[in-house]
Amino acid sequence: MKISDILEYTELRSFLGRAKTVKTLLIGDICADIYWSCDMTKSRLSRETPHFPLPVVRERMSLGAGGNAAECIKSLGVNDLSVIGVVRNDWRGECLRRLLAERGIPDDSVITERTGFTNAYIKPMKFGFSGEEVESARLDFENELPISPETEEKVIVKLREKAADADILVVCDQFKNGIITDRVIDEIISIAASGKPVVVDSRTRIDKFGGCVLKPNEVECAAALGKTPGRNADISEYASLARELSDKMGSSVCVTVGDKGSITVNSSAKLIPAVAAKPPFDVVGAGDCFLSAFSTALAVGFTFEKAALFGNMASSIVVKKIGTTGSASPEELETTYTELEVNSEKGIMNI
Repeated sequence: MKISDILEYTELRSFLGRAKTVKTLLIGDICADIYWSCDMTKSRLSRETPHFPLPVVRERMSLGAGGNAAECIKSLGVNDLSVIGVVRNDWRGECLRRLLAERGIPDDSVITERTGFTNAYIKPMKFGFSGEEVESARLDFENELPISPETEEKVIVKLREKAADADILVVCDQFKNGIITDRVIDEIISIAASGKPVVVDSRTRIDKFGGCVLKPNEVECAAALGKTPGRNADISEYASLARELSDKMGSSVCVTVGDKGSITVNSSAKLIPAVAAKPPFDVVGAGDCFLSAFSTALAVGFTFEKAALFGNMASSIVVKKIGTTGSASPEELETTYTELEVNSEKGIMNI
């Protein structure tokens, strides 16, 4: 089944046109994704140690975590985007500000914390005679101490100020000791209770955001319920978990389930089919891209189910971008619209 069978072209054009007018506020853990291309044909045994070093011949950087979600939102054509984040007073913090500026994202609400280091994921990419890169184990720079009380207070002041004028608040909770503290969570819940649409993507604490729209993946959803999905879990098991989380939190829920698509629980539970993608693909950043399209579609008034379909469509473009987090542009969404197929013959289904 073609995506055009369940999503009309006029809906796509409406989504892309109205996205330009949305006032989006994103708060979350921003970090640097740093890629080191290592030419292993140049590696020589160290004289001092019994190891072959990684000869780095190229270095490139991109926005990671909440920063990547912000870039994905901006790439959809959203002109009015504010980002509340924290960097440290180091070279990676300077690089993050530069990356935001290059993408036209204001950094006036990005706060500099004087202690610790700017969070980063460093990804060594090895290649040999074939030239094909293979990612090695990451080096994760993640602070072990929480942000200072002074920085926390600045974050809350910024959140109150910016949320008042925003159409939607998007929350990216990535790190244990990041910007989303208990006090910040309380403020986010208060904003949601006031009637403002709030969409939350949280790696380990999705069960703390009652009353918000929750967007976990299947593992995060199960963990919030103290469970682990079976290795061969089917859609019915994932749907049961999604319903349970929705009931527990009093929230609408959208659970992404990889190549199976996504499950929405609003007034009822539905399976939103995935957009088919053939190997090779790279799933890094797909969740951020889904979040950006899903949130933007909700902000401009699309139904919960159609918003999830836009999320599936955007993430299907990103997974084809190998070795980078990536984003989906309006041009890419339009170009691929007539080609994309969903992995279902029934479209959106009640489950």
